Amino acid sequence: MVTVSLVIPTYNEKDNISVLTEKIFAVFEKNNIDAELIIVDDNSPDGTGKIADELARKYNIQVIHRSGKFGLSSAVLEGFKISKGPILGAMDADFSHPTDSIPEILKPLLNNNAEISIGSRYISGGRIENWPFVRKIISKGATLLAKPLTKVKDPMSGFFFIKKEVISDKILNPKGYKICLEVLIKGSYQSVVEVPIVFTDRKKGKSKLNLKEYINFISDLIGLYIYRIKH
Repeated sequence: MVTVSLVIPTYNEKDNISVLTEKIFAVFEKNNIDAELIIVDDNSPDGTGKIADELARKYNIQVIHRSGKFGLSSAVLEGFKISKGPILGAMDADFSHPTDSIPEILKPLLNNNAEISIGSRYISGGRIENWPFVRKIISKGATLLAKPLTKVKDPMSGFFFIKKEVISDKILNPKGYKICLEVLIKGSYQSVVEVPIVFTDRKKGKSKLNLKEYINFISDLIGLYIYRIKH
């Protein structure tokens, strides 16, 4: 049975992480998925890291405690480094990504029909619920800026699975929160699949997106355009 390593970056997610973990492992069990969860906590002052340690006593979880708030993309990469499975994944900790969609997104990889599978908001059947109008405009704008780099409809998705060999010999160094886009540009793969998801705005906690994250995204995007030109 193929092992799946799912990484969840956290910062001040004490209100979400326990219930989310329960739901994820319920999905794994129901669908007979052999998986580990890797929680990467950026020194959350609300005690998220301690809760993750407690969850690790009950579930197949590895916990990484980082000394500061270093960002979502680097957290995902830290998780990938200690992963045990040949399939890697990432999703948010705030319930914006539907746990019930995990099996459907995994399916193309488990069936060897693709090397990358993305939970997509922007293909038929996918949509965004309860997002402020400004956030929708920013998301669409970021997607348009990245359009010349990839044919993927939702390259900004934070909910995806990849085969480990896609990035095994690649140097990834995103500053912001859009690790999927960097994987799409720098990874080695033949096929990518998008699976529709319903993205829902968080109900508890605060969004981590701020001006610094948007600036980092622009910086990453410029770097990826330069990379594409050189390669």
